[in-house]
Parts: sequence; C-alpha cells; structure tokens
Amino acid sequence: MYREKIIWIKIETNNYYKVLIKLNNIGVTLYDNEKIKDCILIKTTYSDYKRIKRYLVSYKISIYSSSGLEKTLGILKKYEVFVVSIIIGIIILFLANNMIFKVEVKSSNKGIQELLVRELNQYGLGKMKLKKNHKKVELIVNKILDDNKDNLEWLEVKYEGLIMIVNVTEKTKTENSEEYPRCNIVASTDAKITSLNIYRGVPLKEINDYVLKGEVILSGDIIHNEEIKNTVCASGEIYGEVWYNVKVEIPFKESYVKYTGKNRYNLSIELDDNKYQIFRSRIMKMKEEKTNLYKLNDFEINLVKEKEYITETKILSEEEAYNKGINKALEKVNLTLEDNEEILLKKVLKKDVNDSKIYLEIFIVTKENIGVLQVVREEVENGVESNT
Repeated sequence: MYREKIIWIKIETNNYYKVLIKLNNIGVTLYDNEKIKDCILIKTTYSDYKRIKRYLVSYKISIYSSSGLEKTLGILKKYEVFVVSIIIGIIILFLANNMIFKVEVKSSNKGIQELLVRELNQYGLGKMKLKKNHKKVELIVNKILDDNKDNLEWLEVKYEGLIMIVNVTEKTKTENSEEYPRCNIVASTDAKITSLNIYRGVPLKEINDYVLKGEVILSGDIIHNEEIKNTVCASGEIYGEVWYNVKVEIPFKESYVKYTGKNRYNLSIELDDNKYQIFRSRIMKMKEEKTNLYKLNDFEINLVKEKEYITETKILSEEEAYNKGINKALEKVNLTLEDNEEILLKKVLKKDVNDSKIYLEIFIVTKENIGVLQVVREEVENGVESNT
C-alpha cells in the first residue's frame, strides 16, 4: 500500500496543454512537469495520482518512478523472474558448499558414537544440516562436554569438504577421586570485613577487621590446646568493603549520530558470519534494520532497511562533562561486580579542567564477596605444606 508521498506519473498524450488544463480543473497539485515524446511527466502526490486515474479515464496513465520501498518493490516486480532465478541459484550454491553429507565419529565405542550423533543433532549439527562457523561449533562442543563430564574428556569437530569429522577422547574412570580435606578461605583483595557467614572452619578475623590480599579469614584447622585436632575444608561467605581510585577524562567536544531521514531498502543473504547484498548500497554512512523473510538453520534472506546518518559534534558544558565522568567511573567498577555486590559510596578526590577536557579522580567504595578458597596440600615426602 502506498503512503502519501511525491511520485512521478506518465500520461500518454499528444496535447500537452490540454492535459495541464484538465489537471488544474480537477484540483491536482503539480510540483513539476516535463513534456517528452507522446507523453507528459507529472510530479504529484499518490492521492492526486488516484484522482487523475478516476477523472482522466480516456488516457493511459502509469507511475513513472517512485522512491524508497515502493521503488525497490517496483524494480523487484519488473525483474521478478531474474531476481528469483539469482536467489534460487545462490541458495543452491550455498547448500552445495555448506551442507553436511556425512558424519564420522572417530571412536570404536558404539555407545559414544550414538551419544555424540544424538547430542550434535540436538544442536543442529548432523547429516543433511548446514555447517556452523567455528565460534558456534566451539560453543556447542563446550556445552556437550559440560553435559557429559563423566563420559567425555576431549572433543573436536571439524569439516573436511562435505564431511564432518568428530574426534573424541573418552574419560578414563578412576575409582578414587582427589579430595581436599584441608582448605582455608583467604581474602581475594585488601578490604574491611563487613559480614561473616561461616559454614565450616574457624574464623581468624572478625567483622570490621582489615585484611590484606591472601590473608586467611577462615581456617580449616580445628585447634584445641594449641594442637591441630582435626582438619576440614573451610567454607563460608565473607563480604567486605573494597576501595577503588578511578581516573577518567572526558573531552568537552563530543560526537554523536544524527539520522537524515533518507532510507533505502535492500535484500541480503547471510550464511554464518558471511553476508551478501543483492543491490549495491548508495548510502555511505548507515544503520541497518533487518526483517527476516526466510531462515533455514544459519541461512537467512532478509529485507534490509538502510537508514542514512551523519556525524555531528556537541560541546558539553563543564557540568555535563563532570556528570558523564562520574557515570563512566561507576560503570567501569560495576562491570567487575557480581550479584549481591554493589557500590556503597563515591567521592571526587580531584578535578582538573583545561580547554579541551575534564580530568577526575574518584574514590569508590563497594561491597564485594572477598573470600576465595585456598587448598592446603601436604607434601608428605618433603614434609612441606603448600597452598593453592
């Protein structure tokens, strides 16, 4: 359906002025007109085009040109057979080069072979399926290894032509697994302890104590009368205040993107990380918005809206640059925090301003889980203890 916009229409006639008079009589808005052999070209709105079709029934009238989506669809319709033939040819070419026709699992264990074929099919890798790129294959391999820790030690998937080769190493099962009967909880960084949740072990520190990185907070040694009576693997949650000095600089001159309102439409074909456009784009700087028309595994055909933009600059005030610097420092620290960790305090320690930038040094206090496990291994032969 056409929206209200400006288009060119063609009216076949030998009497140029007679047509112009008739158009004026029926109230058509003319933005431009041009006389060519045996016809007249009129620039007007689409609604006026429908009015002309209704009143000038004795003339042969058609849309001469349009823009945007209408123009693209018009071109596609005009060369429909050619475009469809190209798309079908590209699809066949892609399928011929990127389809898996055979799967070979390098294992003499039939159970492992069936397991891997089943697991790989679950993630879209198998006979008569499209190949996936290296990054996606790596994610699938890691997922299969995580789900089958008891059976699989190592896994590799690679392509040789149209054949998918699966190399695998089965896990060697041992009766006794290594245990760590003696563990400590130590500080992961310098901090002030704010909470202690002890599940096992003996606390060597209290709330509000300051600790250095690597210092023991919970010990796995159970001591009575200055003798170690028992050892356990200490566990617990220790939260503390952690301090950061963050330095940022913000330029007063800032670039930003502004859209011009000029849009074009295109068709693209994508397979894995490879992208091919049907029509050459005439926009230098653009953002693309995709609408999927067809998808099969990693093969896609998309209608692409190309939105033209220009880059402009803005001069920030000192207050705007100051606030932006604080937010940048907070975002930098927030990236290191996990769930249940938070920023408690921020304070600007130093502020320097020159003609082009503002420099800030910001003191930030966070609440973080500072306890990490330290396994105590006993080297029996040498009589030496080591921590890991």
